[in-house]
This record gives sequence, structure tokens and C-alpha cells, in this order.
Amino acid sequence: MANFLRANSESLHHVKLFASIFWISIACLIGSYRESRAQTAEKVLITHASDSISIMPLIYGIEKGFYRREGIDLQFRVLRGELAVSSIVGGKDVDFMYGAGTAVTAAVRGLPMKVVSHDFKSILFYLMGNARVQSGRDLKGKKVAVASLSGTGALSTRAALRALGVDPDKDVTMIVIGAASVRMAALEAGSVEAAIMPVPWNFRLTPKGFKELIFAGKVFTQPLTGLATSRERVEKNPEQIKKMLRGFLRSLKAVKEDKKDVVEFIGRKFGLDPSTAEETHKIVLQTLSEDGTVSDAVLKDLLEQTKLETGVKKDINIRDIVDYSLLRQVQKENR
Repeated sequence: MANFLRANSESLHHVKLFASIFWISIACLIGSYRESRAQTAEKVLITHASDSISIMPLIYGIEKGFYRREGIDLQFRVLRGELAVSSIVGGKDVDFMYGAGTAVTAAVRGLPMKVVSHDFKSILFYLMGNARVQSGRDLKGKKVAVASLSGTGALSTRAALRALGVDPDKDVTMIVIGAASVRMAALEAGSVEAAIMPVPWNFRLTPKGFKELIFAGKVFTQPLTGLATSRERVEKNPEQIKKMLRGFLRSLKAVKEDKKDVVEFIGRKFGLDPSTAEETHKIVLQTLSEDGTVSDAVLKDLLEQTKLETGVKKDINIRDIVDYSLLRQVQKENR
């Protein structure tokens, strides 16, 4: 009996040893695969006009490695929208831009740009003014800072000014300054009397005595950000687009589900205290797309608004500009 138990014990020991070796080998294989994939990841550059909450899902996804897992070594850089469009269309340094609104504006004007996903259903901009501005009337004859004269920020500014009774073409001078940090500096220096500012920059300005003149999202509904690139890249490199979209969808899901981690990230990235970071996250969740798309009605309204602002009168099919077909393929593959 003792011999039997001893043999049984030795056999069990061998089984455990084999199992340990097996799982260690599997872990090593997975590690080697990930390391190999990281080494062969495609280098891709994506840009946006400002470092604001509207790009939070993107930069969170980059930090968490969601794009790298798909074989994309994604780098982010702040760059004015029109410069990004020029670089993308010209096949130069920039591969993608996150300013979907700017991409739509460029496409309406005839440039070969396409939007392949959206993450926000509406804009997250406030028109901020200094202490001397109490109403729209106080803005007449004054300077208003914008990131560029085209795209979502500019359209939001114009809509906000009209809602305040100000003609953006006659009553004010719109000054192109660039990133949100530079616009904030211009406000503080008194170089401009007002500026269009994305969340959470409004939270930084109000304690300094600046005023939220109007939340532009109340008067101008437009999908804000998402992946956009050239028509040529969509046609010639759909597999790269699909890798980007997988990373995009992973990021979107995580922003909704990983509240504690995302709130900590928002606070750290944008220099916000915990309560403000949590409030910012709530605003994000209210406007975040469910699946990376926005409705046809919103897209049609976006097209008409953009045509009105750009003065383009020709017939345009919004599906020639916003194309969710590759996104749908990725979603189907993930089921």
C-alpha cells in the first residue's frame, strides 16, 4: 500500500511539473509573440488641433496600448487642422487626423478626405470671455481666438457668436492662434477678449475670473472627433484602417467601462483635481458615441451646416465623405 501511495505521489508530482512547464512555455510564447508584434508594429502619426478632452479616448487608447496590440505604433502630435489635411492629402508625414469636423469641411471643399469613425456625437466647446465681457454686445469690435478658420472649432465659434447676437463676419475679428493652451495664454495676456475653448479648459479659466459666455453644444450639434484620413489610404490600405478601428473601438469601450482608471487619467493628463476630473468624465459619457458612428440625420445636418459655412452649393452625398463600411466589418468580426 505504501509503495502504491509513493508511486501515486510521484506520478502526481510529475503531472504538476509537466503542467507548470507547459504553462510557462505558453507564457513565453505569448510574450515572444507580443514582443515580435511590437517590434514589427506599423509606425503611424495622427494629429489634432489641440490637446483637449475631445481627444481623450485617443490618447487614453495610446497609453493603454490598445493600438499597439493591433500592430500599430501610434504617435500623436498637435497640429493645426488645415496643415494636417494638407499633409495627409499630399502623402507626407501625417497619416490620420482626429479632427473629423475639419476633415468633413475639407472634403466639402473638394479635397479627397474621408472620415471612418466618430467618437463624440456633439461638440464640447465653450465660448469663454474675460471679465469685461458680460454679453454679446461687449464683444462687438473685439478679437476672438480660434484654432483655425475652418473645421469644428471655427463653426462652433460662429454659431455661438450668432446665438449671442453677434455677426461673426462683421462684428468681431477672429484670430487664428492655435492650440487651446496658446488661446488660454492669449486670454490671460489680454490679447483677445474671447476664445473658443474645449472642455476641460473652461474649468481652468473660470477660477481665474473668465466667464462661460455660452456652451456651444447648445446651439451647434455636430459630431466632433474620430478617425479621418485620405480617400487613397482607405482604398489602398484597408487593413491598416481596420487595425486603427480596432484600437479605436477598444478605447471607446474602455472610456465607458473603466471609470476609476479613466478619471485618474483625465486628472493626470489635464491637471484637474479628482472632483473636476470626475465631472469631466460625466460630460464625456453624455456625448460619447455608442458604437463609433452617428446617425444619418446628424450627418445630413452636418453636411448642410458645413456647406452653408463654406458657401459650397453643389450636391454632395455625405456617404462619399463619411464611410463606416470598414468600421462595420470590424464590428462584425469582433462578434
